Amino acid sequence: MNQDFPEEDWKYLRKIEPDMLNALCLRIHKRVESIIIAPDKTEHEKYLELYQCIQDSDDIVALCFNDWRRSTIEMKLRHLLRHDLLEREHVQNLSDETQALVGRIRADLPRKA
Repeated sequence: MNQDFPEEDWKYLRKIEPDMLNALCLRIHKRVESIIIAPDKTEHEKYLELYQCIQDSDDIVALCFNDWRRSTIEMKLRHLLRHDLLEREHVQNLSDETQALVGRIRADLPRKA
């Protein structure tokens, strides 16, 4: 799926992209805060965990939000779904065709433990 991706769905996803990015950043900030205030870790352990968290988070931001193009939107949808950023109400605002695509992507994603 690329240029055939429905125009209205493309516009809608572009419209909600900042909200999804904000939700991800909020999640990252909460994780960072929990690392920083952990009472049972040394400052060095916190630093190491924080460093890893930022690296991992940067990878997720890049996968989900860098280089949005219609030709890559199916992969972006996959990453948004994998990281729980495309919510049920978002999907309900998409066309039947794109909802079906989302369903197929969800079926292919690994199950969470």
